[in-house]
Amino acid sequence: MHMATHSRDRVEVAAMSTRQAWYIVILLTILYALSFTDRLLLALLAQPVASALSLSDGQLALLLGAGFAVVYALSGVPIADRIDRDDRVRIVVLGVATWSGMTIGSAFATDFWTLLIMRAGVALGEAVLTPAAVSLIGDLFPRDKRAVPTAVYGSMGSIMSTGAFIIGGAALGLSGKLEAAAGMAAWQLTFILLGVPGLLFSVLILMTVRDPRHVPSGTGSPVAATGFADMMSYLRRHWTFYLPFYAGLGLITMVSMGTISWMPTLIVRNFGESAANAGFLVGSAGLTAGVLSTIFWPWLAQNFARRGRTDGTIVGLMASSILATVALVGGLGLGGLPLVLTAFFLAMVGLASVAVLGPLALQFFGPRPIRARLTSLFILATALFGYAVGPVTVVEFSRFWPGPAALTYGVVLNAAMAGTLAAVAFALCARASRSMAAQDN
Repeated sequence: MHMATHSRDRVEVAAMSTRQAWYIVILLTILYALSFTDRLLLALLAQPVASALSLSDGQLALLLGAGFAVVYALSGVPIADRIDRDDRVRIVVLGVATWSGMTIGSAFATDFWTLLIMRAGVALGEAVLTPAAVSLIGDLFPRDKRAVPTAVYGSMGSIMSTGAFIIGGAALGLSGKLEAAAGMAAWQLTFILLGVPGLLFSVLILMTVRDPRHVPSGTGSPVAATGFADMMSYLRRHWTFYLPFYAGLGLITMVSMGTISWMPTLIVRNFGESAANAGFLVGSAGLTAGVLSTIFWPWLAQNFARRGRTDGTIVGLMASSILATVALVGGLGLGGLPLVLTAFFLAMVGLASVAVLGPLALQFFGPRPIRARLTSLFILATALFGYAVGPVTVVEFSRFWPGPAALTYGVVLNAAMAGTLAAVAFALCARASRSMAAQDN
C-alpha cells in the first residue's frame, strides 16, 4: 500500500444513497450523545453516590478519572484494529449494549470496587464508538463532503460534554419523585433511566443499518487491510505533526475534564446549590458554549482553507486552548456564581472545540485505511491525560488550599499548567502541518 496517496479518492467502498448515509450519521450522533450522558452521569451524582457508598474525594476522582480512562484508552487501539478490518456496525452494536448495560448495573453497586467494575465496562463499550464513526463517515461521503457530517457528529461531544448534565439533572429530578414508589434511591433510578435508551438504539441499529463495506456495489472494491507496521512507518515519517497533535489534545482534555468533572460539585460546595440545580446551571452554560463552539471553530478552519492554509484545524485548537486557559485562570475565582458561570462558559467555548476539530483534523490529514486506529490514538491521548489525570490533578492541587474554595484553586492551577502546554504543543503541530505533502490528505 502506498501511504503517500492513500487511494482515498480512487476507492469507493459502496454505493449508498445520501439519505441512508445521513440516517447513519444521525444514529451515530444520537449514540454519541447517549455515551456522554452515561459517561458524565457519575460527575452529577458524585455527592449522593459518595454519601450512599461512603466514598472519599480520592475514590471519586479515581472513578471519574482513571477508573474510566485507563480502560477507555488502552482498549481503543485493539478495538480500532478490528474496526478497520471487520463489520463496524456489529461492533458498534456490541459496544453500545455493553456501556448501556453497565450504566444500568451501576445502580446496583454496593461499594467502590463494584462501581469501579461498572465504570470500566462503560469505558470498554464507549471505546468502540468514535473510531467506528470516523471510519464510517469517511466511507459514507466523498472527501469534499465529509466536513459537515464529521462536524455534526463531533459537535455532539462539544454540546454533551456539559449538556449531559441537563439530561442527567432532569432524570435525577424525575427519579426523586419516583424513589418512594420504586423503593430505590434517586441516584439508582437515574442510572437505570439513562442506561435503557442505549439498549433500545442498539437494537434499532442492528435491524436497520449495514456496514457500507458490505453493501453491494458495481463500482466499489474492498478496502485493503493495512498492517501495524505500515501504520507505524507512517507515524514515524510524520512524528513532528502527530506527537504534538496528540499531546496537545491530551493536555487540553486534561483541562476540560478537570473542569467539567468537578464543576457541579464546586457549585454545590461553594454556593449551596442542590446537585440537580448545579447540573442544570453547568449544563446550560456548557450547552450554549458547545453550540457556539460547533459553529465558530469549523467556520474558522474553513476560512483558513479558503485562503490556502491547511492548518486551520490546528490553529483553531491552539486558539481555543488559549481562550480556555485565560477564562479559567482569570475568571473562575471571581467570587459570585454569575461570574463563575460566565468564566466557565467562555472556557467551554474553547474546550468544546476538541470534539469537533480533532476528528476534522484526522479526516483531513489521516490516511483512510488507518483512520480508525489514528482515532483510537486520539482517544488514548485524551483519555489518559484528560479523564485519568485531569480530575485527579484538580484534587491534588486543591490540597494546598483547605476550605470550600479548594476545588476552585485546583481547577485554576490545572488549567494554567495543562492549558499553556497545550497551546505550545498545537503551535508546534501547526508548523509541522504546513510541511506535510498534499498527497497525505
